[in-house]
Amino acid sequence: MDKIDKAKLTPMMQQYMSIKEQHKDAILFYRLGDFYEMFFDDAILASKELGIALTARNSGSGNKTPMCGIPQHVADSYLNRLVEKGHKVVVVDQVEDPREAKGLVKRQVTHIVTPGTLRDLDGDKIDNNFLLAIYAYGNSYGLSYIDITTGEFVTSEFLNINNERIILDYIAKINPSEVIINEVLNIKLINDYFIQKHIYVSVFDSENKDIPENIKRINSLIKNKLSKELEKKYFSILSSAMLLDYIYLYQDTPLEHIISLDYLEPYHYMRMDPSTRDNLEIHQSLYDKSKQNTLVSVLDKTNTAMGSRKLNSWLEFPLLDVDAINARLDIVAYLKDQLRIRNRLEGYLEKIYDLERLLSKISYQRANPKDLLSLKYSIEHIPNLKVQLETLDFEPLQKMGKSMDDLRDLYTLIDAAILETEPVKIHITEGNIIKKGFSKELDEKKHGAIKGKEELAAYESRLIKDTNIKNLKIAYTNNIGYFIELTKANIDLAPDYFIRRQTLKNSERYYTDELNKIADRILDSQSDTVDLEYDIFVNLRAHIALMASRIKMTTDLIATLDALLSFANVASNNDYTRPVFNNEDKIYIKDGRHPVVEQVVERVNFISNDTDIGAKDNRIQLITGPNMAGKSTYMRQVALIILMAQCGSFVPASGCNISISDAVYTRIGASDNLAKGESTFMVEMNEMSNIIANSTEKSFVVLDEVGRGTSTNDGLSIAVAIVEHLSQHIKAKTLFATHFHELTQITDHLDNVSNLKVEILEEDGNLVFLRKIMPGSADRSYGIEVAKLSGLPDQVLKRANQILKSMDNKKVDFIYEKSDQLFMNIENLEKDLLLRELAETDLDNMTAKEAYDYLYQVQKKAGDLFDD
Repeated sequence: MDKIDKAKLTPMMQQYMSIKEQHKDAILFYRLGDFYEMFFDDAILASKELGIALTARNSGSGNKTPMCGIPQHVADSYLNRLVEKGHKVVVVDQVEDPREAKGLVKRQVTHIVTPGTLRDLDGDKIDNNFLLAIYAYGNSYGLSYIDITTGEFVTSEFLNINNERIILDYIAKINPSEVIINEVLNIKLINDYFIQKHIYVSVFDSENKDIPENIKRINSLIKNKLSKELEKKYFSILSSAMLLDYIYLYQDTPLEHIISLDYLEPYHYMRMDPSTRDNLEIHQSLYDKSKQNTLVSVLDKTNTAMGSRKLNSWLEFPLLDVDAINARLDIVAYLKDQLRIRNRLEGYLEKIYDLERLLSKISYQRANPKDLLSLKYSIEHIPNLKVQLETLDFEPLQKMGKSMDDLRDLYTLIDAAILETEPVKIHITEGNIIKKGFSKELDEKKHGAIKGKEELAAYESRLIKDTNIKNLKIAYTNNIGYFIELTKANIDLAPDYFIRRQTLKNSERYYTDELNKIADRILDSQSDTVDLEYDIFVNLRAHIALMASRIKMTTDLIATLDALLSFANVASNNDYTRPVFNNEDKIYIKDGRHPVVEQVVERVNFISNDTDIGAKDNRIQLITGPNMAGKSTYMRQVALIILMAQCGSFVPASGCNISISDAVYTRIGASDNLAKGESTFMVEMNEMSNIIANSTEKSFVVLDEVGRGTSTNDGLSIAVAIVEHLSQHIKAKTLFATHFHELTQITDHLDNVSNLKVEILEEDGNLVFLRKIMPGSADRSYGIEVAKLSGLPDQVLKRANQILKSMDNKKVDFIYEKSDQLFMNIENLEKDLLLRELAETDLDNMTAKEAYDYLYQVQKKAGDLFDD
């Protein structure tokens, strides 16, 4: 923006500039009548981002000022689009009635919108939108996060942390859209993650560090007071207070839908690092970053938005407590076998709107009549749902039903108050939103308006009779109010007391003193009616907001029921089995299947596999076989089955008896991170470093092709060293797929490592993938055969085979050549002995390595003779 002389601007533009100077990093939505306007560089930027027309106006500076605007009633959708594109938006509203303003209308910032403070998400976005606050001091952290569209408010703390990956793993679980920190974090690992995930980060700190004062402030802003235990979590208190200070920057009244601050003990849940989440495709496909062909796409068959968010949260925080897991599994098992009950429950749930976000809009005083009717329609089905649960012959669901508040009084209140119109009203300043009979005062005012209109109709009939003008009519427009209209043919018949108001092409408009008196009575009455309806609606909305605790408790129960019902439906439809948990640190899976892949290829075409790992002599399994034979699918499916089981879901297998895994880690695939200047191999080693640093004997680890990003010798050496370390020091249950066939020989030296291979059938140079995991090891990788399946030209394949044979024999040929040169120089009698030994040796039946080792010894012996 060029330098602007503010003194030359109009008063309104001076007001705009003074606000803009305080928010230079944001786009200003400046309220002007029924529009939000943007000016100067903001207008140019917004017009491009939103695809709206760029215009100009005279601002008093002598030059035309760029401007663009959007209607106030659709501002939220445009605002959301700007924020999603990474912009910060400051909303400037009129804070006094323009009709009563003396001079310039007062305006001020009413709220600032960033990715984590979006109050109204687009209707198809049901996922959580978390704002995360990190309070850091030394190597201790408080992490608090909130979704202001649902009221979910959670905190955790980490004290004396030496491994920053623990913090990163927790941040990845939350998956925030925005982060605020009390100071710049000098942690490259975490900062790189924020950049990679395009997370909006800003520094924001509360001035008050007094713990008792912060506890008092938090308690003043939530319904349920902090527990004594939570009051001792000082870092959680500081991060939570910081988060609330940020939210309440421009919020005066308490947000009733934020009921409580829940403490989450991070060490009570399975650990997974960000790359593991990506590799297992839990929430997002590696291919196109969508939810299609992901674990959540298979498991999430919920009927409500609340249930979907609950299920997603469970997938991020798998449990470690067997009793808590079995409590979920008990309900899933009951519902799985009760099709009629499932159908009945689904019938109620599918008619329930997103109560959490409706409650948020009510709390923010942004709910309209349509929102309250949606709340009413939802509550209508809760009593039947409650009764259904209470009458089931199954105690856990009975208990859920008895705990559920049916909210009948709120249904009755909304039903009595809100008028159902077609289309349903979304504006609360236009009147005609409150039912007759709800307010005696309103009914009287409406009656006054009705009487006025009856008087108006009578006056119109009298005028027709007095003037003998049969097509005379009294009409109304917003611009000029009530008027008498005569066609051109009847103008000469207008009496003297008709006063001309407006001339049109085919008619004339008039008024009379009596008409104006009647009109004033009608308009005054209508204005009073609209104002009173507005007041009644606002008070009704505020009353419902005070019931937030009751509504929230019911939505939590509905969400839990919906998520468990989804697990039951998926288990029934996909033939899943209930997992059983053992204390022997063993994993046994019978006929395990990949939950996503089997959906893509169809169940009948998927080859199941058994898994047996965890005994003292069977902690690490090396898996060899061709590419595309199913190694990666098999390893991922074991990890996903463990994850599903610890979430409380049935699993794709005919049998599953597993121990609790404290963590699941994967190192899969080849990828680089050019933005961070990291090669494929560097990424691979970073991930391995994390796994080695954080795995325990109770962890489950999947490694796919470790060491392939560098030279063969380097890679093999690293792979061997990693297997040795896992075997001797960590002893985590590990599946390790590799093309380093030399690695399989390590089973001769490590007693807790075993070999597995993917069974294949080779016929006339063609491969058939049987996709069965069997004991043993593959002798080669069949790379050229796999390349043939891709359609590579025969000429290329033939040449590749020639090169492969040459490379396999290269060392042997080299030794032969060197030995011949040495033998030419040996003149003693031992020469004949060596030649005879060579002649009698069957080199053709040796592997390249065996031949190399043998000839090396021959060469050494010949060299010794030559030296002698």
